[in-house]
Amino acid sequence: MSALDRKLLRDLTRLWAQSLAVALVMACGVMTIIIAVGAHQSLLLTREAYYERYRFAHVVAEANRAPLSLGMAISQIPGVAAFEMRISRRVLLDLPQMREPASGQVISLTPRREPQVNRLLVRRGRLPEAGRAAEVAVNEDFAKAHELRIGDSFSAILNGRKERVRITGTVLSPEFIYTIGPGDMVPDPRRFAILYMSEDVLAPVFDRKDSFNNLVLRLMPGASEPAVLMAVDRLLEPYGGMAAYGRKHQMSHAFLDAELIQLAAMARIIPPIFLFVSAFLINIVLTRLVALEREQIGLLKALGYLDRTIAWHYAKLVIAISAVGIAIGAGAGT
Repeated sequence: MSALDRKLLRDLTRLWAQSLAVALVMACGVMTIIIAVGAHQSLLLTREAYYERYRFAHVVAEANRAPLSLGMAISQIPGVAAFEMRISRRVLLDLPQMREPASGQVISLTPRREPQVNRLLVRRGRLPEAGRAAEVAVNEDFAKAHELRIGDSFSAILNGRKERVRITGTVLSPEFIYTIGPGDMVPDPRRFAILYMSEDVLAPVFDRKDSFNNLVLRLMPGASEPAVLMAVDRLLEPYGGMAAYGRKHQMSHAFLDAELIQLAAMARIIPPIFLFVSAFLINIVLTRLVALEREQIGLLKALGYLDRTIAWHYAKLVIAISAVGIAIGAGAGT
């Protein structure tokens, strides 16, 4: 070990408190980078995998009352890979533990087959069976908020009629990662629910036999979304169609996207603050150390040490402090 390296160890031992403080500030910056970037990438990839596995819609359209016979024309739109024609209506829920009525959105399920778009992940129980009017599946957050179990029942006002429905299962859907009720700013699972019932049960209740009012579509890779939106609007316009919109305007996806953007912004903004502060502190420590050791530096130069050798000696002090901070931050962040 050279004389300068022995001096470096003595300096680190003497300045251990200041060095550790600087290293911990740097560790906070490194830890935040790993946490924020890692969480953002993990959530982004998980969302994409979830969307693809459960076939989240690329396009959504609403109409007043469109006939199911439009299915052939919809299937011939260039770029459409799959679609579902559904009944979707807002309803009121009468829950005994709530003084004010909750609200919900009831969505039809095609009997005896799995949806081609916006598939459901059944967490507990099963989906409602065809022809059973009292059966309903609910989103898991709503069931947890009210401590509802399979077999429990509650009242729902369907098209002005109060019906008693029984829970057959709890589900998750890529369409409702964020379940935001009308007028709400944030999700409130106590006051808003997503209900799924068989189409042959909902159609007569809402006078939608052989018709639909909600259309969801998945597109082929490379398909032109604007062209599909225009084609869907043309088809639904005679039936009270409202402007179709893409995934980026879908409520749940938009809120989730905003959360991920905020997380990415945190990864870009917060870590540099910690790293800048740690650099500032290192500069203070190094400047004071060099000022205090002017005589030693002069002696070293008189003994034949080059300027770059002495500069590398003090650089190694910075590297040692940084290495400790990076090691602590990487371990804690991971």
